[in-house]
Amino acid sequence: MTNCTTCRTEYDETDAEAVKEHTDDVDCGQSCRCRNRPRCYNCRGSFCFCMAH
Repeated sequence: MTNCTTCRTEYDETDAEAVKEHTDDVDCGQSCRCRNRPRCYNCRGSFCFCMAH
């Protein structure tokens, strides 16, 4: 198990989907706080258009 530095939860580094969620950056094309952060980041912005959040 690996501890994510973004969302502070553990994930299985052998699970490709989990690794992607905690490491691949989001680029929604908006100026959201979640831009260039992994999908596990919760920006909680009322103006965020990211489907991943």
